[in-house]
Amino acid sequence: MRDLKEAVRAHWESEPCESRAGQSFGDRQKFFTEIDAYRYSRSPFIEQFARFSEAKDKRILEVGLGSGSDFIRWARAGAIAWGRDLTQAAVNLAEERLRLEGLTANVAIGDVEALEFPESFFDLVYSYGVVHHTPDTEAAVRELYRVLKPNGTIRVMIYNLNGFSVFYEWCLFALLRGRLRLSRRDIMAMYNESPGTKLYSQGEAAALFNRFRDVRIETIVDSGDTLQFQLSERYKDNLIIKAAFKAAPLLKPFLGKRSRFGTTMLIEACK
Repeated sequence: MRDLKEAVRAHWESEPCESRAGQSFGDRQKFFTEIDAYRYSRSPFIEQFARFSEAKDKRILEVGLGSGSDFIRWARAGAIAWGRDLTQAAVNLAEERLRLEGLTANVAIGDVEALEFPESFFDLVYSYGVVHHTPDTEAAVRELYRVLKPNGTIRVMIYNLNGFSVFYEWCLFALLRGRLRLSRRDIMAMYNESPGTKLYSQGEAAALFNRFRDVRIETIVDSGDTLQFQLSERYKDNLIIKAAFKAAPLLKPFLGKRSRFGTTMLIEACK
């Protein structure tokens, strides 16, 4: 378990989520603007899900900072914000963004499976695309529950087992290679982002968050489902993937926005 967590940390240390979208390295403000434009054009539903504008004067914890796009929005909105990430790279990016805009927040390295905060501390806990990467996701959710105030809100994104992009990956790495014994979960853990990444059905997600009340789960078609995202260095020269990306515009009209086959699973609940 410790070795897996170190592998996860090393993956995201080398390239914080979505940082490859920033091209203007010499102009740091433009660099972050490019990253934000990429994130919110590919995932426009984040605004409605996160509801940044409601954050003023609330204690908010974001776990998993990536390139800081969402975290800076909490700070801009006037939240009393804490950010924790497993990597120094993400912490550095969040701190840089705060300095550039003259904003303050508490940012540090932290492990979602063992948070240092007291019980019932936050009004809102937010974690977008993070807890499915940590080795002990159940422990992570227990920690998020623990630090949330009674009647507080949690908003989390995890991957849907039945998502379109999950099926694409299974076809590419299992079906086309004749490795039919490998499941979608196997393929996700082996090939998608950091090692050990997990998938959840809606029923499994409900069970994962069963300590919470008023659990609402929605699956959304995202840029992975429509193949409108930037490929990592790991796959950019794969001829089959490149061909699929060229054909992607033919898919979009048939996928819609909200579907039980969307790979993005948005979960909102109360304590």
